[in-house]
Amino acid sequence: MTIDALLPEIDAARRRGAMVILKWDGERSRNVSTVVITHQESDFVWRKDSDNVVAALHEAITAFDTHCPP
Repeated sequence: MTIDALLPEIDAARRRGAMVILKWDGERSRNVSTVVITHQESDFVWRKDSDNVVAALHEAITAFDTHCPP
């Protein structure tokens, strides 16, 4: 799976009020990417540092969909 394949799911979460942040940190040599999803109306916050941004993003979207069903 690629990040591109998850773009429709990111956009769907955004339309439901989520803020999605993807970050790559050049100063770190491990866990170089960070995924954050928040949803202010439900107080949902999910954050993970990882070396596999796609897996972390997929995990975050799944958690968001479970906590804030479409």
